[in-house]
Amino acid sequence: MWEAFDLGNEDMLWSCIAFTGGIAGQQQAPCGAVSAGAVCAGLLNRRPPEDKQAAKQARLDAREDAANMVKGFKEKFGSIVCRDLIPYDFSTPDGYRQFQESGIWKEKCDKYVQFAIEKLYESESKRNLPRNQQKVVIYTKPGCPYCAAAKQDMEERGVKYEERSSQEGAAVVAEIKRLSGGSGIVPVIVTGDGVKVGFGGG
Repeated sequence: MWEAFDLGNEDMLWSCIAFTGGIAGQQQAPCGAVSAGAVCAGLLNRRPPEDKQAAKQARLDAREDAANMVKGFKEKFGSIVCRDLIPYDFSTPDGYRQFQESGIWKEKCDKYVQFAIEKLYESESKRNLPRNQQKVVIYTKPGCPYCAAAKQDMEERGVKYEERSSQEGAAVVAEIKRLSGGSGIVPVIVTGDGVKVGFGGG
């Protein structure tokens, strides 16, 4: 990942060096590709902390990129936990030797890293689209504090959005149910092709 994203500073490479076999061979932890991918999402989105508006957006973007990567990884490989993915016990020297000699790391581990990189590339390319090309629609209900917080967040970040309230009628209520998978939870935030249900605990 360090090479794939040309991160340059070797401190960034070494910051993830213990993500092998979960965390340093403790396989009850997430796959190292997943953990390193989450760190990489933060590095790719980093902004100067003094630019509060940009930093706030960057934190949200990093969290979203990592969440998409983790979700996609679990859907493709069945789990994000190292122990579930690799049938060797890294906690013993003999187990780790068997793992190295098996060559399974070429068959599986390399694919896990490649998948994480591809998902981060995908997120990065989507984010590089001009913001004005991504229409944002927020579905709300009257009196919902999470809806108010979501709208305030958009306004603070200078994101233009269209609000659709359940007060508008049955068609909007039906759309809220469809987008939220039947739960009816609001707000529902639609950005381009992406759908996010809830905001800040909602």
